[in-house]
Amino acid sequence: MCQTETITQNVVRLSKRSYSHRLEIIMPNAYHASQLARLNRELDRLYEMIYDDWQSIREEDYKVFGAQLSILLQTIKQLYNTCKEQPREMALEEETKRLGMNYSALFELNSDIVNFCINMPKNQEMKQLMERLTQVDNRIKQTV
Repeated sequence: MCQTETITQNVVRLSKRSYSHRLEIIMPNAYHASQLARLNRELDRLYEMIYDDWQSIREEDYKVFGAQLSILLQTIKQLYNTCKEQPREMALEEETKRLGMNYSALFELNSDIVNFCINMPKNQEMKQLMERLTQVDNRIKQTV
């Protein structure tokens, strides 16, 4: 069962936090790599939480947090671009790279949810193909 409420709360909280980071980073001497490191750790935890549940996410669940997840992805991408523009003296390079990887991972996970959990069950041809692949996979496992 999907933890829709918990995922939604974390997505909203991290959307707000990444947006405030984007505002803080443009203020001279007001932003530090440790702040970005903390955000990255929280994004890692969010990814793990969603990844653990992604196959159980249904369209009803996604309707609750999907739009907020899209906003989070946008704010992370904007923060990433802002971080890349900052002077080297701020020492954000490693954490900026990690932020980019977090963005990519969450973007891919979001795409998997949309394509495999929401759209694929609606496509009868694809559903039948996946059932056949599962049967083939089960036969292979039985022979091994």
